Amino acid sequence: MELSPGIHQIDGVRGANSFLVIADEGAAVIDTGLPGNEKKIVEYSKKAGVEPGKLRYIVLTHADIDHSGSAAKLKGLTGAKVAIHEADAPRISGEKKLKEVKGVTGLLFSVMGPFMRFTPVKPDAVLKDSDRLLDLLVVHAPGHTDGSICLYREKVALFVGDALRTDSHGKPGLPPGSFTVNMEQAKGSIRKISALEYVLLLPGHGPPITKDASSVVASFVQKGFA
Repeated sequence: MELSPGIHQIDGVRGANSFLVIADEGAAVIDTGLPGNEKKIVEYSKKAGVEPGKLRYIVLTHADIDHSGSAAKLKGLTGAKVAIHEADAPRISGEKKLKEVKGVTGLLFSVMGPFMRFTPVKPDAVLKDSDRLLDLLVVHAPGHTDGSICLYREKVALFVGDALRTDSHGKPGLPPGSFTVNMEQAKGSIRKISALEYVLLLPGHGPPITKDASSVVASFVQKGFA
């Protein structure tokens, strides 16, 4: 589904929202969902006019399996470069374990683990705050993970990964505590991105906010994240 010129939400991806960005400099997929989504992403991209060999980047907003699970196989199908923040890079390369999930959800994940096998992949591009990929600015937004990032198309769109999420009505909310490394740091990151100007907010979970999104996020912060 095209949300704005050159910005698509890829239909049918399991786990987390996945987006296709098309710019003058090339194309990128932002997040890949759980393992098993790579063919859906390739087929959608082809329908949008991006052949597999023309995909330049697979950008991961962070290393959690519901965002990075299909990255290795998508790279194998397309030859695209995998990009992730330097703080999360060791987790997708297999040098460190993926983040542990707390509480009952963590127990559920441990049971489901054998059915969601993660394939490590070595990043081709290790990102830092203020780096650029295509026409996207990298904004380091730690808290949910140490290396969480947002990607900013100036005055148009902000891809936030799990820096925040939206509910079924499109209202922004904090990332869930059981999945978040440092909630106070996460709130600081939301304050940081609330200063940017964008029409679209594109979260990893929940529907996009498609109108005056930066004002919605600024109001969320001003009301004490309520």
